[in-house]
Amino acid sequence: MSSPARRLAAAAAAALLAAPALAGVRPAYGGTVRMSLPAVPRVLDPARAWEPADLAAVRALHAPLLDVGPDGRLAPGLLAEVPLPEAGARAFRLRLAPGLRFSDGTPITAADVGASLARLLAREPPSPHAWVALPILGADAVLEGRAPVMAGLQVLSERELLVTLAFPLPEFPWALATLPASVVSPRGAGAGPFVLVTQDARQARLAPNPNARRGRPFADALVLSGADARGAARALGAGDVDLVLRPEPAGGVAAGATPALLATVAAVNGPRLGAGAPAVRRALARVDRGELARLFARGPAAPLETVVPPALIAGQRAPEPDGGGGPPPARVVLLVSAGVPDQRALAERLQVKLFDRGVRASVEEEPAARFAARVAAEDYDVALVPVPVLALAPALAAGEIALAVRGPAAARRAMADLAGAPPESLRDRLAGLARALDVVPLVATGLRASAAPALQGVAPRPDGGVDPGDLWLLGGGR
Repeated sequence: MSSPARRLAAAAAAALLAAPALAGVRPAYGGTVRMSLPAVPRVLDPARAWEPADLAAVRALHAPLLDVGPDGRLAPGLLAEVPLPEAGARAFRLRLAPGLRFSDGTPITAADVGASLARLLAREPPSPHAWVALPILGADAVLEGRAPVMAGLQVLSERELLVTLAFPLPEFPWALATLPASVVSPRGAGAGPFVLVTQDARQARLAPNPNARRGRPFADALVLSGADARGAARALGAGDVDLVLRPEPAGGVAAGATPALLATVAAVNGPRLGAGAPAVRRALARVDRGELARLFARGPAAPLETVVPPALIAGQRAPEPDGGGGPPPARVVLLVSAGVPDQRALAERLQVKLFDRGVRASVEEEPAARFAARVAAEDYDVALVPVPVLALAPALAAGEIALAVRGPAAARRAMADLAGAPPESLRDRLAGLARALDVVPLVATGLRASAAPALQGVAPRPDGGVDPGDLWLLGGGR
């Protein structure tokens, strides 16, 4: 097991000690499990889901090609086995397990796997998870409109797909274990434990998927809703919800916490700030990250000293601030996303800390889609970019951060540079990446799980979230 996976597995095991469980009681089928999230799920496509609530819904509706087991190791998912590297880690054979079907009953084929990977490179709308497909040979040609398909995807049979990469990347199987690597049918059907029944502004209601790979989930229905901290705590206390996933505890039974894998970095727009950019970088780099993490004391949080969460790399250290440059600009604007919990609170704390270091800052909040568009267009002074790190390998996590901040070319370079890097060189390479991306790492956060006493099977996964297919109610909810 890789060291990041081992650390995350240990954290998951510690969380399990606090999870509700009754020895000797067999799981029961039936009942409705009601889950409260930071917001009502809106985007249910694994290629586009980004916010915590959307990722939770995608986990219920879709299935990735590989799983991450409770021990932090890769395990078969839709694939029959974990693929081994070939051709110097530039090729992987993906073999589907037999008899797989989408929720609508149609068979899952290797062509569906290839199409699902290829759709991550769609340009309208662009996928925030294109990093999964970027290492594949020909991905750049597709993104630039020079080719209609990726040269590195070859269907060998109904159940086998050969994936050839543009550069050696032994960590590629870890990308196949992430939610964006889920296989989606041409009609949008998934292969997760549940299927969507209805979705509106209040909630999403799901029913069991009769074709789920692991068999029927325990619950007869899963209802996903959104609430603020007080509303979620009231609903759990009143018995109106069974599980709350939010940064802060909500009462009930403390059922563990997800790893702190939501990384927030400050992207600096050097060309816009001009001679004042070094002063802004220095001020950001000298902010006490431990104090920023304590801002999130109600939820799991850790100082972010490199561009990837500390759970993935030991012995992190902050990049050295720039020297030289002119005085700080008269004012900088901190751009934040309204779609992720606590980002405005983080920006307001930074606003105070920057003032103490001679940099006057204001905060501008944008809806998630508008925020992403402005970051892509480099229409900001400093942007606080939150990235849900989904892959438990530093090379891939670096690609996720780079894509969110600087785009596909930067993501490809980051993954190629960190591919197969020995642990002793990771810190220096990540520090170099932070300088190349012009970002200052800030903080990584997670979510807490608070459950009703009757809810069982709550076990935060090493890669974040809770598997809804494992949830069950004592007595089937009767």
